[in-house]
Amino acid sequence: MKERNYTLFKKIINSSFGVFTSRIFGLIRDLAVAAFFGASKYTDAFFVAFAIPNLFRALFAEGALSSAFLPILAENKNKGSDYANTYMTKLLFYLFILVGFVTLTIIIFSRYFVIIFLPGYVNDQDTVIFASGILKIVMPYLIFISLSSIFAGFLNLLGSYFIPYSSTALLNISMIAGAYIGWKLNGNIFYLAYGVFVGGLLQFVLLFIYSYYFGYKMEFKKEIDGNVKKTFLLIIPSIVGVGISQLNFTIGRIVASFLKEGSISYLYYANRLFQFPLGVFSIALSSVALAELSKLNTENTTERQYQLIDKSIAAIFLIILPATAGLIILSDEITKFIYQRNLFGAEDTKNTAEALIMYSIGLIFYSLVNLFTKVFHSRKDTKTPVKIAFISFIANLIFMLLFIKWLSHSGIALASTCAALVNSLLLYINIKDYKFNFKANSRLIIKFIFATLFMSAILIILKNYNLNVLIVIAISAISYFLCLKLLNINIRRVLK
Repeated sequence: MKERNYTLFKKIINSSFGVFTSRIFGLIRDLAVAAFFGASKYTDAFFVAFAIPNLFRALFAEGALSSAFLPILAENKNKGSDYANTYMTKLLFYLFILVGFVTLTIIIFSRYFVIIFLPGYVNDQDTVIFASGILKIVMPYLIFISLSSIFAGFLNLLGSYFIPYSSTALLNISMIAGAYIGWKLNGNIFYLAYGVFVGGLLQFVLLFIYSYYFGYKMEFKKEIDGNVKKTFLLIIPSIVGVGISQLNFTIGRIVASFLKEGSISYLYYANRLFQFPLGVFSIALSSVALAELSKLNTENTTERQYQLIDKSIAAIFLIILPATAGLIILSDEITKFIYQRNLFGAEDTKNTAEALIMYSIGLIFYSLVNLFTKVFHSRKDTKTPVKIAFISFIANLIFMLLFIKWLSHSGIALASTCAALVNSLLLYINIKDYKFNFKANSRLIIKFIFATLFMSAILIILKNYNLNVLIVIAISAISYFLCLKLLNINIRRVLK
C-alpha cells in the first residue's frame, strides 16, 4: 500500500479542494435543474425520489460505514497489504449483497416508498406514479456509492483525499448533461434520473481504478474474517445514529409536502447552498480528523489527540464564522445569482433565501456535530452519538411544531438548526476526557469573531452598490483574511 505522509494542513487543503471541485459542479447542477425545471410538484417528486437513495447512502456509505471501517483498518494495517486486501474484498462482497437487497426491495415497492416520503401528494396519483418511475431509475446509485465509500476510506487512510472527494463531480457532471438533454426534450426530467445512474457508475469505476493503483488487489477467501463481522456490528448503532440525523431532513420534507407546492424544492435548493461551505470545509475536516484520530488511537497518544481536536475546532471557527455571516447577509443575492432564471422566478428566490438564512444560522453547530461524532467513532464508540442523535431528533420535532405555524417551510429549516445546536452541545459534554482548551484558544477565537464582524460591515456597505455578488464575495473574503493578517493570525500556524 502506497501511503502519502502529508501534514494535517495539507490533508485538510487536499480534501477541501476535492470537495470544492465537486461542490462547484454541484452548484452548476442545481443551477441547471432550477433553470430547466423550476420549482414545481415535479421537482418536488424528483428531489424526494433522489433523497431516498441518498438517505440509505448516508446509512451504508459515507457516514456509518467509513466510521466503522477506518478505525479497524488502521488498527490492523501492520498485518500487511494481503490482510487489508482480503478484509476490503470481503467487506465489499457482503456490502454488495446487503445494499443490493435493499435496492431491489425499494424498486419493487417503489410506489409505497414514494407515498411514505411524499404523503402530501397521496391524492395526486399522477405525481406518485411519476416519482415512483424516477425512484426505480436512481436506486442503483445506492449500490455504486456504497461500494465507492470503501475505496474512498481506503484512500483516505493512505493520505489520498483529493480524488475521493472530487470524484462526486462525475455524478454532478452526468446530472448536468441529463438535465440539459431532458430540457431539450420538452422538459423530460427522467433524463436527470438517468444522469444519477450514469454518474454513480462513473464514480465507482474511478475510485476502483485509483485504489488499484494504490495497492488494492481483489483477494477473497472462504473464511469469514472476525474483523468483517466486527465492522458490521459497529455499523449497526452508527446506522441508527446517522439514520436519526437524516430523519431530521426527511421529516422536514414529509411535512413540507403538506405545504404549498414547491416547498420541498425551496428547502432542497436552500440546503444545497448551505451544504457548500459545510461540505467544502467542515465535512472534509471531520473526515481527515477521523483518519488521523484513528491512527493516534493505535499509538495511545492522548495529548496529541486533544491537540488535534483543538486544532479542528479552531479551524471550524476560522472558516465557518465568516461563511455563516456571508450566507445570512447575502442570502437573497446568492440565491438570485445561482437560481433565478427561466422557470425559477423572484418568488422562488424569496422563498429559498428565507430557508437559507435559517439553515445558515446552524452552520457552526452542524460543523461541530460532524467533528464530535468522528471523535467518538475514532474510539469505536458508535453508541453514544446514537443516543444523542435520538434526543436531537425529538428536539427537531418539537421545534418544527413550534416554528412551522409562523414561518412555514422556513420554520422547518430553523427547527433543524436548533436540533443541531442541541446535538453539538450534548456530544461535547459527553466526550468525558476532553475539554476544549479555552485558555489557549480564546484570544484566537475572539480575533476570528472580530474579523467576521469587520467583514460583515464591508458586506453590508457593498450590498448598497449593486455590484455583482461574486465581486462582493471576493472583496469580503479578502477583507476577512486581511483583517486576520493585521491581527497577526497565521493560518498555516493555526493548523500546524
